[in-house]
Amino acid sequence: MWIHIAKFILQYRLALLILLLAITGIMGYYTTKVTMNYDFTSAIPTDNPKYKEYKNFQKLFGDDGNTIVLGIETSDFYRLPIFQSYINLIQRCKKIHAVENILSIPQAINLIKDSSTERLIAKQIFPSTINTQQILDSSKAVFENLPFYTSRLYNSSTHSYLMVIRANKNVINSPKRVSFIDSLLQATKIFENETNITVQASGLPLIRTLVAQKLAKETRLFLIASLILSVLTLLIFFRSARATLMSLAVVLMGVVWSVGVMGILGYKINILTALVPPLIVVIGIPN
Repeated sequence: MWIHIAKFILQYRLALLILLLAITGIMGYYTTKVTMNYDFTSAIPTDNPKYKEYKNFQKLFGDDGNTIVLGIETSDFYRLPIFQSYINLIQRCKKIHAVENILSIPQAINLIKDSSTERLIAKQIFPSTINTQQILDSSKAVFENLPFYTSRLYNSSTHSYLMVIRANKNVINSPKRVSFIDSLLQATKIFENETNITVQASGLPLIRTLVAQKLAKETRLFLIASLILSVLTLLIFFRSARATLMSLAVVLMGVVWSVGVMGILGYKINILTALVPPLIVVIGIPN
């Protein structure tokens, strides 16, 4: 049987090579369609007890995957220049695409009872324009007299102050999140340069984006490193550049086909599937 297969391949080698290159080209096209997966829980088995516990938590309390928290620590927060820079930071963040809402100290409200209508009226504590330190101090006194915001937006013992940013979920779950995170970090850099105060950022969108960028970078690094190691190994064994390039071409076609199949089936690059290209190289070279 193998003799007949070999004769068939040799007899129709030109047509088979053209077919092989055509299919490789199609697979290469679908390779460009493979995107990063920003939901890293997909790497966890769905029957895992912790995964089920996480899903139950989401059903009960909702999903916080579109929230980012910015925190600073300074004893000069209520100095007029610092506070104005903080307001400018909020305004810059509001202009960023995908930002839906921001919860911060300058936007804090107080509920005041209206004696005529017997209703509560929401009134902003800090004026939209603060020109003097006296106005800021009087607003600060009102704000810190409200126990609701204690340990939520600020901690007076550690001089820590928080800002909560809610982003659009559709953007957070798409490749656009990278530009969103970059714009947000650039806004915080401007504040740091103005005040010499370090801004600490956290939240699932930020963590997932940074991990995804690192994953993409390391995938390329491992693929290139495995190819270089394979080339050196082949050169040592074959002592022939032609044999090395031929073997490498076969392995690279295997990489293109494997990633192309992922694109056709709709799979995305996550922590597990990122290992496929380097594994194809490492396993394919010995074969």
